[in-house]
Order: sequence, then C-alpha cells, then structure tokens
Amino acid sequence: MRCFKSEFYSFAALILFLFIPAAQSAEQQVEPITLYTVNYPPYSIIRSDGAFEGVDVDVVRAAFLAVGINIHFKTAPWKRILKNIQHGYILASITCSKRPDRSAYIKYSDPISVANQVAVMASASDASALVKFSDLNKFEVTVVDGWGIEKELTDSGIEHTTTPSISSGINAVLNRGVDVFYNGDAATLFVAKKLGVQDQIKIKHFVDREATLFHLCFSKKNHNTEYLVHQFNKGLKVIKKNGTYQAIYEKYLSSNLITNY
Repeated sequence: MRCFKSEFYSFAALILFLFIPAAQSAEQQVEPITLYTVNYPPYSIIRSDGAFEGVDVDVVRAAFLAVGINIHFKTAPWKRILKNIQHGYILASITCSKRPDRSAYIKYSDPISVANQVAVMASASDASALVKFSDLNKFEVTVVDGWGIEKELTDSGIEHTTTPSISSGINAVLNRGVDVFYNGDAATLFVAKKLGVQDQIKIKHFVDREATLFHLCFSKKNHNTEYLVHQFNKGLKVIKKNGTYQAIYEKYLSSNLITNY
C-alpha cells in the first residue's frame, strides 16, 4: 500500500510538472504582441519620430497593460493589413469596424471607440439638399482610398473619387471644388484643427446613418486569438471602471464628441 501511494504521488508530480509549465508558456508566448494600425487621427497617430499615440492606441495599450500583457505597434497600408489578417500573417489591427465581408476571418473585441461618418463641406457651401445618405448622389464626393467607408459608398452606388489622406480630402473641398469629403467627424475635425482650417469647414450629419463602432480586430487563424480577445475585453472593463478610458478620450476629443456605448 505504501508503495502504491509513493507511485501515485510520483505520478501526480509528473503530471503537474508536464502541464503547469505548458500552461505558463501558453501565456508567455503571446507577450509582447504586435498590433497594426494606420495613421488615423485622433484614434491612431503616428508621430514624426515613429512613436504611436491616439485614442485607440492609448486605450488598447492601457487595457492590455491592465491584464499584464505588453504590446507594441507597427504600421502598413490598410489594404495590406486586412489581407494579412485574413491569411493569419499578422495577429490584429486596431480602429477596425465591423463589415459583413470581414466576419469570416476576423474576431472582434468589444468596441473601443466610435465615429460618425459625415459630409465634410466648405463652410460657405449650401448643404440644404443633403439630408439622407443617398443625397450624396447629388454632390461631387471624395473619400480616402482603400478605407472601409469607400466600400460603403461603392456598395451604395454613390459615385466618388478617392484621395490619399484626410488632409488631402479637406483640401479637396476647400481648394479643388469638391462638394463633399465623406469621413469620420472626430478624425476630420482633429486634422482640420492641426491644419488651422477648422473654421473653414462644416460637418453635416445624415438623418439615416448610425455611428460606427471601432474594435480591435483579430485574425481567426491565430491560435491565441480567443485568449487575447477575452483578456483585452477584461482589461477594457477595468480601465472603464477606474476612469482611465474616459481620461484618454478627453485627452484627444472635445467632450461633445464622446459617446457612451
């Protein structure tokens, strides 16, 4: 009997030896993690020195830090980021909206920020005929090339041109005779303020458009995705409860652009 107990405890110790390190290494192998983003102020800002900041950058960093996970950021063109997520070459991207064509390869986190897609126009222009989203067909419209909102225009049959950046979109309505730059309100106002032209543009909301929620978008092909989504959502709840989330939002956005969800 004594021999049996000895063998039993030896076997139990062997099981603990084999499985506990494995469980620990499963968590260790996801740290630090690399997330991708594009320059999309104020949600993601890539500074001239290569550092990353912004609403979503700071929120994601704080949420992961709250659960003990370190992260760093890299950038690439948006179309390439999505393609690499689809194939599992990269783990995830921030400031990513839900689209029907993405659900097959993306696992979404809880929402991290919000944007209203609006018509950006020169302040002196007549916006009286612009009420519903479909009214954009009456105007000359431009949008940033390759972003999800461009596909929104295409799917809705709204003719448009493309522009390489938010600043060039603002310039298009101020100096190139374009009627409408279709983009997010917070991002546009942030860049316009940096350019010193915030008083030269106006924002027109659509009565039939809802706000766009941004998420952390993980590749379903990565074996750590389920664990990381759970951990991130847990950390997000922590920073919302302790006031960190609100402080980050107020650092970059005026109070009238902060939306609870």
